[in-house]
Amino acid sequence: MQRATCTGIRIRSPSDARTVFHAVVLDILPMVTRRLDTEERSLIQPGAVYVWEERGPHAELTGVGIERWTDGIRWGPSRVREGFLFYHEKSQHSYSDHLYGEKSSKHNPRTVLIKQTYTVFVDTPRGQRKWHLIAYFTEESLERLRSIDDIPQLANLRVPPGKYKSARSAKGRPEHIFNPDAEAEEIHHH
Repeated sequence: MQRATCTGIRIRSPSDARTVFHAVVLDILPMVTRRLDTEERSLIQPGAVYVWEERGPHAELTGVGIERWTDGIRWGPSRVREGFLFYHEKSQHSYSDHLYGEKSSKHNPRTVLIKQTYTVFVDTPRGQRKWHLIAYFTEESLERLRSIDDIPQLANLRVPPGKYKSARSAKGRPEHIFNPDAEAEEIHHH
């Protein structure tokens, strides 16, 4: 069973993201090394943060890394802020909701799940690799989630400057990695 890299935490800035990457490099926090299975996906909740290495198209099959992130959730288009990409969960309005005008709490905009992603290049013993951080939260969870400063092992970490270089280029958004259309197809086949 894979655990999230950390839980109950919010990522406020790129420097928070770099701290988490550095904690993974130092083996303070675990990395996710394969795609989440159904049970692991069901544990995704506000405050869950995952770090994983992108597997290049030519990677050896035995190597670590994930080709793309699948969480089984349907996401709207990305928005860019401070080098992060943000995605909002698409609400699952069903036909009967419209019929009876039911408003379940799931459709409260404050409880919509948001996915926040950050990508860096990092030098590993195996050469330069692309690492991704994915954080999940809702607007209302932000008040109760801890920050890096509240976690002693992370609060005092000194991240070497320039070690984690943001990999988001203006043109090439790594859209397919976080929001594969194939995922929408996957849902219908289960």
